Amino acid sequence: MKFEDIYREYGERVLNLAYRYTSNSEVARDLTQDVFIKVYQNLADFQNRSQLYTWIYKITTNHCLNYLKRERKRRWLSLLDQNVSEVFKSGTAEESARLIQNPLTPDQILEKSQREKIIRKMIDSIPLKYRFPLILQRYEELPVQEIAETLSLTVPATETRIHRAKKLLIKKLQPYINQL
Repeated sequence: MKFEDIYREYGERVLNLAYRYTSNSEVARDLTQDVFIKVYQNLADFQNRSQLYTWIYKITTNHCLNYLKRERKRRWLSLLDQNVSEVFKSGTAEESARLIQNPLTPDQILEKSQREKIIRKMIDSIPLKYRFPLILQRYEELPVQEIAETLSLTVPATETRIHRAKKLLIKKLQPYINQL
C-alpha cells in the first residue's frame, strides 16, 4: 500500500483521535502531521504483526501521550509565571465558531456546550491509563482487541481499564447529574 493511500484512508481517523486527546483542532492537526511523518519514516519497518490500522493508532496514542505529558509540565511551569487573574481566564474562538454553526436554539446550544465541557473535564481528570482505553472505545469505536494491541495490554486488562474508567467517570459526574 502506498503512503498516499494510507494517509487518505487513516488521516481523518488519526486527526479525530488526536482531537479527542487534546480538544484543540490546531494541536490535533500538528500531531496528525507528526504521526504521519513517523509512519512514513517507519513504514519499511512495519512487520504485519498487527493490522496497519492498529499500528498507526499505536503510534498516534504514544505520540499524543508524550505530547500531553510535555504539555502538562509546560502548563505547570507557565502557571508559576502568571498572576491569579490570568490563570482563571478561559474561552476560545473555536468554541464560539462551533456554536455559531450549530442550528440548535440558543438554550440548547448553551446546555449542550455546558454538558460537553463537564463531561470532557471529568474524562480529562481520569488517570491516563484508564482514560485512553475509554476514549478509544467510546469515541473511536475500536474493538477491545485492537485497543489492547494499541496499548500493548492484554484483552482482560483492557476490559478492566475500560470498566474502571466508566466507574470513575460515573462517580465524578454524580455532583453534576442534575445539570446533565
